[in-house]
Amino acid sequence: MKDLISQRLQELLSKKYGMQSLDYSLDIPKDSSLGDLATNICFILAKHVKKPPNLIAEEIAPELSCDEFEAYPLRGFINFRFSEGYVKDSFKELLKVGQSYFFENVGKGKKIQLEFVSANPTGPLHLGHGRGAVVGDALYRLLKAFGFDVQREYYINDAGNQAYLFGLSILYRLYELFGMEDEELKKTFEEEGYKGLYIKELAKDAKAFYGEEILKKDKREAINLLSEYGIKRMLEDIKDTLSFMGVAFDSWTSEKEILKSAILQEVIKKLEERDYIYWQDGALWFKSSLFGDDKDRVLIRSDGTPTYFAGDIAYHYYKYQRGFEEVINLWGADHWGYLPRLKGALKALGIPESWLKVEFVQMVRLFSEGKEIRMSKRTGEFVTLKELLDEVGVDAVRFIFLTKRSDTPLDFDIDLVKSNTAENPVFYVQYAHARIRGVFREVVSRFGIDPDREKLEEWLNPLKDSQGLELMKKVLFFKDTLKDAVLSLTPHIIVYNLLEISKLFHNYYNHHRVMVEDRSVMMGRLALLKGIEITLKASLNLIGVSAPERM
Repeated sequence: MKDLISQRLQELLSKKYGMQSLDYSLDIPKDSSLGDLATNICFILAKHVKKPPNLIAEEIAPELSCDEFEAYPLRGFINFRFSEGYVKDSFKELLKVGQSYFFENVGKGKKIQLEFVSANPTGPLHLGHGRGAVVGDALYRLLKAFGFDVQREYYINDAGNQAYLFGLSILYRLYELFGMEDEELKKTFEEEGYKGLYIKELAKDAKAFYGEEILKKDKREAINLLSEYGIKRMLEDIKDTLSFMGVAFDSWTSEKEILKSAILQEVIKKLEERDYIYWQDGALWFKSSLFGDDKDRVLIRSDGTPTYFAGDIAYHYYKYQRGFEEVINLWGADHWGYLPRLKGALKALGIPESWLKVEFVQMVRLFSEGKEIRMSKRTGEFVTLKELLDEVGVDAVRFIFLTKRSDTPLDFDIDLVKSNTAENPVFYVQYAHARIRGVFREVVSRFGIDPDREKLEEWLNPLKDSQGLELMKKVLFFKDTLKDAVLSLTPHIIVYNLLEISKLFHNYYNHHRVMVEDRSVMMGRLALLKGIEITLKASLNLIGVSAPERM
């Protein structure tokens, strides 16, 4: 819908003012009585043509009007209202082609890597990880639907201090099982170790697996061995949880393997050739202050071990080597300050700044009976993602995790999503789909008419009620919404629009009987419901939520 008006505006800019582009907005007015769309283009043009916006609007609005829409000036804005004929013709196209109506080949096969979740395999997934998984999976589905060639990747942080502390924590609990004590081990565990109950479970399993042989090994060797064992077990748990919620990955890349490979040395060599590194106090430093960082950063410590930053640069260089034209990372909000230095390092390697995009994911607060349920991986008191999925179901988790922008905090009310009321947004949307399917079953039973097989587009013209026309417009505008979602990487706006369409549908259904004596009216309303059903099903599929036949 927007594309049609944008095209007309561009033609006018070029023909009348000799301008190839102009940064203007085209939005849906809050008050529907003001039209279907409005643009501020005259305010932007005023700076160039030295005329008041209202005069420009009065001058060009008549030139924009056509069979598909009327354009009219309003206080310096130009507002647009689509003709009934155009709306119905567009809706007929939706009924003919189905879900493909909403998608166009925007990506043209562009090769994109999408890295998300990438949680440390040192414990079960928490709710923040789950939110990142849902956002990442929705982005994947969107990008694929719009013609991008997308690969999903999980980066396994299986090296460094956290992996070491994880192994140390398991060893400490293993010593407890054998009735042994180690003061040095105890001190480190109490200060920095992982204390969740799952560590005790891993220690029990490790005891059964290794027996007393593990006690004969050097302490550091035992820690490394138990770290590998624990990480393997945690990755199995992570994969099971993600699979349960319908999230998959095409590749899993190990930090440890990246550091073992020649990639890091290749990165260091390139940075040295470009004079972006130096040695000081036995450590190798990157000149990140040249790229806006507050200070230079260590790549190789004085003991010869690489920092996490060094590994991350190598990992992203490895991504670049694989030929991805663009990389999208989903990071926890606590990594916000880390982005400039990583982008600086990539720029130092000759990689364009626009190559890497990062979307941030904020944490989730869980509520039940009006009280917050706090979580902490280190104290063992957190609610795992799997527990929440078991409690409220996959659909509820996926839907609620997309009700806000990913970079804003989210409150999750367990009691609300378990209720079968209009206040529960998941139920509200899914019930809209189930309600339509119920109507279709009844129509088949009573009249022998199958809306899934009928050419319902032929019955749209007799439909004359204004509410029905507004519903058609809302459905058709959903095409613009999806395009905006993929271009701005904001899948949450799908949920916003799902709720709006569902609200309009429920209101329409409560005030307009579908099965009436007038066949043309009944068929027209069935056509409207079919278009809404197609829209609900397509959008629910994009966010990985089921479209139930019955509720």
